[in-house]
Amino acid sequence: MLGPPPRSSLPTEVAKVPLVADDCLAALARGSTALMAMEHWADGVDRLLTELGPVSGASRVWILQLVEIQPDRVIQDYVFEWASSERYQLLNHYRSRFFASSLDEVEYQQLVEERQRGCRHSFCTPMLPEGPIKRHLESQATLSMASVPIFVDGRWWGTLGIDDCDRSVNWEGPGLDLLETAAQMVAAALYRYQLNHRSRQVELFHKVADCGVWEVSLRNGRVWCSQGLKVALGYPETSPRMPLRRLANRLHPTDRAVIWSWLRESRNAPTPVQFRLDVRVRLVDDAWSWYEVIAEVQHNDQGEPVALAGVLVDIGKRKQEEEQAQAASERDALTGALNRRGLDRQMSEHPATFPRHLILFDIDHFKQINDTHGHLVGDALLSQLVDRLQHELRPEDCLVRLGGEEFAVLATGMQNEQAMSLAERLRRCVADTPFCIEVAGVSRPVSVNMTISLGVAHQASDEFEALAQLMAEADQALYAAKHTGRNCVAAAESKAIYELGS
Repeated sequence: MLGPPPRSSLPTEVAKVPLVADDCLAALARGSTALMAMEHWADGVDRLLTELGPVSGASRVWILQLVEIQPDRVIQDYVFEWASSERYQLLNHYRSRFFASSLDEVEYQQLVEERQRGCRHSFCTPMLPEGPIKRHLESQATLSMASVPIFVDGRWWGTLGIDDCDRSVNWEGPGLDLLETAAQMVAAALYRYQLNHRSRQVELFHKVADCGVWEVSLRNGRVWCSQGLKVALGYPETSPRMPLRRLANRLHPTDRAVIWSWLRESRNAPTPVQFRLDVRVRLVDDAWSWYEVIAEVQHNDQGEPVALAGVLVDIGKRKQEEEQAQAASERDALTGALNRRGLDRQMSEHPATFPRHLILFDIDHFKQINDTHGHLVGDALLSQLVDRLQHELRPEDCLVRLGGEEFAVLATGMQNEQAMSLAERLRRCVADTPFCIEVAGVSRPVSVNMTISLGVAHQASDEFEALAQLMAEADQALYAAKHTGRNCVAAAESKAIYELGS
């Protein structure tokens, strides 16, 4: 349906529509109750139109939904109708569904523009000048009409109108006021339905994908988030507000600083910029959990940043798998000790406590052991060696298998004398007690005596190329220990040799 022309085309001599204020208020109250109580908003709209029709004395009360505005036409759908009798019904007429109205006529183009601006209209058909709107209304035997636009979320969603096929009346004043109030009620019901529908979708998304949806206004700092996320953070599902500062405090300080830095840099970007970061979030049980933040700064029609919105995805399982994979890649498969990759990470990626010492050692004459007892015994011997040495080390010390029978210990926070004492304890725990090896297929355990030679190097500070130098100095000390006769400890600084029993 086209709807009426601008109010300026309405002659002033047409009589006002007679309305009873108490009846109108009662009708609006009953319609409002229906909009709130009905399971679906559309059922409430039907009831509202049923209340408006009799109190207005109209032939039809209708709602057109805007489908699309194209450069040359407007496409609308006749979606709601109350009619006082069957002869006034248009809802089931095929021409009323998804119809297009041309914008070639200036009169109709002006009407569409005014509806987009929120203007309301009232007119009497016999008083209209010749034109497309008058011809259209005459084809429907409509003598007077009133209409108001329905705005949802700031946009023209459709039009609420009244047709009177029996009276030529002016709907200005109370008539249009009644209609405008009803239009606002319809918009509120539709908006509430859309929010509830989106909320249900969001909560389903939260359950299926283990994530929460959130949004922060950049204008006033107000926070909205899905119910599941509220519960995870320790708030009731119905909590009306989430303080931004308290929500931000749930983030690990390091991760929070990264997010604030990105926000400062991107909020003035001309186009939306997406941000992804793995963050630690403290949940209601005060435990740190891993989540992925996916966020984007949203802009209004003027290109101004208005909100920061995104999702919080639970990646705890993924992080656990990553950590397990990383741990496996940094561990020797045979002995469980760190491998060279693990040592490199300990020395380069983690902040070091200085001073620190590197103790390199290997098994004396290990080839002879393999040749005498076989490689199965040799492998079992390496595993037992690691188990035995771990009991001599502190939790913060790192035992590393560099390859074959060569090992290392990275110790921090020790003085030189303490590091040398540790190396001597390691030597004694190997040399003083034979290893008892049980091998599949052999009835009696194999007893093996063995010794190790050790070289100790010292690093006082995180200097340039200090890590490589530390390895080289420890290797030189180990060479000195072997050259002296094995089963002893040598220090890189003084090349002093601590022989067995000294």
